[in-house]
Amino acid sequence: MATPEFGTISATRMELLNTRSRIKLAQKGHDLLKEKMDALVIELYAIKDEVREARKQVEEELRIAYQSLAKAEMIVGPDKIRDLAQYAPAVLEITPETVSIMGVRSPRFIVNEIQKEGEDVFYGLTSSSAQLDRSIVYFRKSLKTLMVIAEKMTLLEKLAVEINKTKRRVNALNYILIPKLLATAKFIASTLEEQERETFSRLKRVKAILEAKKQ
Repeated sequence: MATPEFGTISATRMELLNTRSRIKLAQKGHDLLKEKMDALVIELYAIKDEVREARKQVEEELRIAYQSLAKAEMIVGPDKIRDLAQYAPAVLEITPETVSIMGVRSPRFIVNEIQKEGEDVFYGLTSSSAQLDRSIVYFRKSLKTLMVIAEKMTLLEKLAVEINKTKRRVNALNYILIPKLLATAKFIASTLEEQERETFSRLKRVKAILEAKKQ
């Protein structure tokens, strides 16, 4: 049977059962996707809080680092600091890897110490000052924190994309597919009821004709 609204539909009991089965499946899919979307939103806000705290942390680390560096310059002189910075070796190694958080793949940065804290640093004891040591320690800490912020910000972007994608699927099920299936099931059920009434009416007429012939 073809209709302008539903297209070609087989108004049969089997089709009605199939449509009702599809409705249950679509509703289950909708609920699962809604749960996923809610969980993603919770995760997104949790990570936003982590980023906020990490930014406060890195601001404090950089404040201490620059403050200590300024004091070190007053002790050993700015020229000496520039010379030391020019020949400073790499002390941190950054290794990227990929992690999956709630099905969302995102980069993670592993920061490893090439030279352990507490060991003699590159500039030697003669050039050393406690403030310069402190500055180096906090610059290293700030770099690690910045890596955490970078990976969290990337994850936030990916979570936002996944949330929007999931939301579109939820809305498509909620406002398009499920209403269409419900309307289709209602149309088929109504058509079958009308067919049953017509069949019953024909049977009554046939019965009346047969009884009239007997008389």
